[in-house]
Parts: sequence; structure tokens; C-alpha cells
Amino acid sequence: MADSLQISLSGLKAQSQRLAAASSNIANLTSSGVNPDSQAASGPEVFKPLKVSQSAVSPAGGTTATISQDENGTLLVFDPSSPFADENGSVAVPNISLEKEITDLLATKIAYKANTLALRTESEIQKNLIDELS
Repeated sequence: MADSLQISLSGLKAQSQRLAAASSNIANLTSSGVNPDSQAASGPEVFKPLKVSQSAVSPAGGTTATISQDENGTLLVFDPSSPFADENGSVAVPNISLEKEITDLLATKIAYKANTLALRTESEIQKNLIDELS
């Protein structure tokens, strides 16, 4: 029974990390920075989108998730009015799709509910077992 609790808790933790990454990406959706290839412009480095890698844990079961930056997650856009524009008017922006982030949030919500339900079911099983043994 302890294994099922550990598996569900690892799932909840992984979903929390997915939520944190998606929230950060959405919050920085409209940020911009200097072109990393330009030597002339000065200013802040552009936000690099976060990605979550989730993998199974063996042999006990469960999952683990790690957050990392997407090193290729920037685009150049033309915005000569930006204070971060280079000599060509290019500004770096994060390559974030709001649609993808919302979809990830919905999947995270479903997985979170499933893990919560598994915890609740395990608790009810243990309660019934104790009731039967008493």
C-alpha cells in the first residue's frame, strides 16, 4: 500500500513542476531582450522557455520530473522601436505558444486530479481494512 502512496505523491510533485513551468512561460510570453548574436545591442537576456522532462522511476514505480531551459527557445522579431533592438531592428523574444501552454495546463489538471483520486481511494481502502480488522 505504501507503494501506491509513493507513486501518487510522485505524480502530484511532477504535476506541480509542470504547473510551475507553464506558469512561468505564460508570465514571460511578451518579454523581450537583446539579440544574443548581436554585439552592438545591450540589455537583458531574453527569457528562455522552460520545459519539463518526465520519466518513470524504477523499480518502485512513480514518476520524476525535471525542469530545464529550452536553449533554442528564442525567436528574432523586427521591432526597431524597442530599447533592446540591434542595428537591424531585431529583438529576441521567447518562442512560447500560449495554446501549447494552456493545453499543458489542462493535461496537468487532469493528471493532478487522477493522482488525488488515487490517494483518496488508497485512504478509503486502508480505513475499510482497519474497520474490518477491528
